[in-house]
Amino acid sequence: MRPVIAVVLISLAACGLTGCAPDDHVLGGAPSASPSITPLPGETSVPPEPVNETVGINCAALISDQAMYEWGSGNFALDPGFTPAAGSSAAEIAADGGLACRWINLTSQETVDVAVAIPDEDELAAAQQAAGAGTPAPTLGDAYFRSADGTGYLDVFSDGYWLSLQSTWFYEAQDAAGLVEAAIAALPPID
Repeated sequence: MRPVIAVVLISLAACGLTGCAPDDHVLGGAPSASPSITPLPGETSVPPEPVNETVGINCAALISDQAMYEWGSGNFALDPGFTPAAGSSAAEIAADGGLACRWINLTSQETVDVAVAIPDEDELAAAQQAAGAGTPAPTLGDAYFRSADGTGYLDVFSDGYWLSLQSTWFYEAQDAAGLVEAAIAALPPID
């Protein structure tokens, strides 16, 4: 009996030094199940987000992981449970059937909200008039930027779409340029 205990103890000590797990066959147990893989931060096993019927894409297509990585150094993850704050442009867009998305910085927990809608003619005119109170950002097209309480707000109007972005990461309009370009490139043509 002592030789068996000695072999088991030596095996366990060796595994402790090398990081391996004891083999159940040596200990006389049944083979273990395959190990489960824990997702990395930002990865989920949640089913893909459905496509927004009005806009024709989902958040992951609006700004791809690659585009977000290039813009924010890869430290942002899509928030699948995002509900826009009441009174925000994203809430207005979502109420109109548009798409509202949020990405969270995994280090600082700061957020980037991007929402897009296809407003009717009157809604588009109202959104443009409200956005016009901001500073024009002609390098981003028909775009207007404003900031309040450390948050930057950018409204962009392109080919019938209203794109609204907000984040504490936007100190000026150009800070959102990569996201605007990615989103506009992803939007399907309006029929």
